[in-house]
Amino acid sequence: MAKYPLLFSKLFRVGYFDAQPKESLLLTPKGPESFVVSCKDRVIGRRLFASGQFEFENFETMLPLLGTTFQRKCLIDIGANIGVICIPAVKRGLFERAVAIEPEPNNYSLLVANIHINGLADRIDPRNCALGDGSVKELEMGICEDNSGDHRIRSATASGGDGLSSRKTISVPCLTLDETVGMIEPNSTLIWMDTQGFEGFVLAGATKLLRTNPPLVVEFWPHGWEQSGCFDAFKQAIHAAGYRWFYDLSKPAERRAITADAFDRLYHQLGFNSQSFTDLLILA
Repeated sequence: MAKYPLLFSKLFRVGYFDAQPKESLLLTPKGPESFVVSCKDRVIGRRLFASGQFEFENFETMLPLLGTTFQRKCLIDIGANIGVICIPAVKRGLFERAVAIEPEPNNYSLLVANIHINGLADRIDPRNCALGDGSVKELEMGICEDNSGDHRIRSATASGGDGLSSRKTISVPCLTLDETVGMIEPNSTLIWMDTQGFEGFVLAGATKLLRTNPPLVVEFWPHGWEQSGCFDAFKQAIHAAGYRWFYDLSKPAERRAITADAFDRLYHQLGFNSQSFTDLLILA
């Protein structure tokens, strides 16, 4: 390996990935975990192949903020994609086990494959469904052809911006988080959620679970939430459950109180550019 350093450089791996037919699958060559990735995926798959992980730094930043009394037993990974969070979290011993929820069929197939090739079939439980507020049993998902992390559920209040109305759509089964997971131990279960602008509706279907106040990590994306119309549902779910504090993981040194207008201020502070988002750790 040392004799041919160029072959193992990040630049070479990016070039190699880009040169493959889009129908190809590749096995990542570097990192403590192995992933099968699709060459159609020019974002998550490409970065995984180049560097061995995707945005796991935020997960590592979040862990100390859970506190010393939190027991890391179960991770509920909502919008698990191909396993970029739950697989390293479990394989590296940061959590004992995980439930991985992913609605898009191609992502789900790679998720299951990646769970098996990392030897985690007895510790990660994959579920192939979307989550919502319980008002319907199926949802329409708009497919992004070159970014496996940007498939988006179409809500009844969606604005249709970002070219979403022109995307190919598929129907995916929909359950509530309360139905899917049931009772949990809040002092040992973390919910990690990235559902591309549908987070508020997922939380609206989790009233029983949220009442126990497990820690939550939620992607806070004003642009996506404006598109889907889920911001009010997000605020209502968090306030009704009695959560008191949050951390912006881009500024993890500052704990903020959940006041009547705290999320509104952050919403407008981030603005509505599609690239402006952060992850929030929400605590009771």
